[in-house]
Amino acid sequence: MHTPILIPAYEADPALAETVKALREMGFTRIVVVDDGSRRPESLAILNQLDGVHLLKHAVNLGKGAALKTGLNHILLTWPEAAGAVTADADGQHSPEDIAAVAAKMAGNPGHLILGSRQFQGEIPWRSKLGNRISATMVKFLVGTRLTDTQTGLRGIPALLAGHLLKLPSNGYEFELDMLLAAKHRRIPAVELPIRTIYLNANASSHFDPLWDSMRIYLVLLRFTLASVFTAIIDNAVFAVSYGESHNILLSQLLGRSVAVLFNYAAARKAVFLSRSPHTETLPKYLLLVVANAAISYLLILLIHDRFPAGVVAIKLGVEAALFLASFLIQRDLIFSRKQGEATDWTGYYDSVPPTARLTRRYSAGALVRMMRTAGVQPGAHMVEIGGANSCFYDRLKEEFRPSRYEVIDTNRHGLDLLARRASAEVELRQEDVLDLPVDPHADVVFSAGLVEHFDQARTRRAIQAHFDQVKSGGTVLVTFPTPTLLYRFTRKLLEMFGLWKFPDERPLSPEEVRAAVEERGEVLEERVLWPLILTQGVVVARSRSVEASTDDPPARTFAARAGALPRT
Repeated sequence: MHTPILIPAYEADPALAETVKALREMGFTRIVVVDDGSRRPESLAILNQLDGVHLLKHAVNLGKGAALKTGLNHILLTWPEAAGAVTADADGQHSPEDIAAVAAKMAGNPGHLILGSRQFQGEIPWRSKLGNRISATMVKFLVGTRLTDTQTGLRGIPALLAGHLLKLPSNGYEFELDMLLAAKHRRIPAVELPIRTIYLNANASSHFDPLWDSMRIYLVLLRFTLASVFTAIIDNAVFAVSYGESHNILLSQLLGRSVAVLFNYAAARKAVFLSRSPHTETLPKYLLLVVANAAISYLLILLIHDRFPAGVVAIKLGVEAALFLASFLIQRDLIFSRKQGEATDWTGYYDSVPPTARLTRRYSAGALVRMMRTAGVQPGAHMVEIGGANSCFYDRLKEEFRPSRYEVIDTNRHGLDLLARRASAEVELRQEDVLDLPVDPHADVVFSAGLVEHFDQARTRRAIQAHFDQVKSGGTVLVTFPTPTLLYRFTRKLLEMFGLWKFPDERPLSPEEVRAAVEERGEVLEERVLWPLILTQGVVVARSRSVEASTDDPPARTFAARAGALPRT
């Protein structure tokens, strides 16, 4: 109930007051209403009589997108700790129960864009049904995601996305489609939650203009086409002039593409895909696409020109049109999609694990078993795996150690549910945050793999300390983490270049950083690098000291000399 609710309102009617009253009765205390330049006396009276809300005002009507940005800005400044905000319309189309359901869904899916999706069944106004069908089809092509309701105003917007939305230039209804684009290219997953479809008086209170607002929305969807058309005009004009003078296809192709690329890169990056990734990340991939596209185009022009009696310029136009769709999809999914600072989509990862991960997991599981045995872990031990939603180690550890109790702690509900379907009854699933775990030293072994590297330095230290908060005095703590060897850096850069890297917030850790955090609470037993993983993983195994033990005691590295210390890269 601490989730902020944001309602943009223009010429509000009594439905707004009823919605606000119901939300307050349900326990919502952070309700923001943005008056987008209302002028009717009756609307102003309704707005001014709202009780228990933060009322923000626009002097003139700026548009729904502008009102949403004003409200989001207020929420980010007033409640910076909030995980996000839920937006709802002011005309009664969204029931308080559905608004609360979206808030609950967002709480269970942090970092996701939650869409309250109408089902469009029964008596639906024609302009709403037709508009949604058209936009759903076009969004599927542009965004690459099939959505039931692309124009819903009931949304759970994560704080990670909200800050980026403030920078969008759109201020009208098209803002909500730009939001889908922004989420797509920051790899923020969209999750749909079915809601009721409510239209009061055939949606007469809506301020959506079927002609003008639809044109503005679809113009957003056609930006890539427009950018490509202008690029093609530049490219083919330069090509035609050059070929007319030189009669050299290769030279003309190079000149035309070189001039056109200057315009197209800027247009695609800023106007189409709304990308703010650094040029060092997007430009090399874009130029690689340009070279590949030009080579394919050149070869096809030669092949067709040799076999058919057609003009070279006409053939080029046909070839470029045929390559248009492939070029768009590559730019959409591989070049302008990744954003620094975004969170890893763990839900998507659990649903589609890369085939290579299945091989590396076998090696990692074997390494964990060997190191646990070396550290003295006995059969029947009580084990806790932190960050282990849909654990890939549970089956192997169960086989090797037959743990008396096995706990998995993670924030991702979907991953925990997947594990619950295949795990036996002794597995205890805990949807908790590693940074906010209670001190409860009860386990014999606490370990994590693929966890601590997803935080900044201060929170990484806190996450490592949390392992010791869950383990008995003298128990075993094992932490794995990516370490920035030359092999790791080269492999990751290669994967990023081709859009195959799935962990944008992964921060490779120096061995010194991990060791320092571990030695505050434990004695290091073993350190090593798992080189066969290519994306090299460091491992530190430690024995927990009692709380009373002095942290100044020198750590005992009983097995360090035999295992080999981590390289200081």
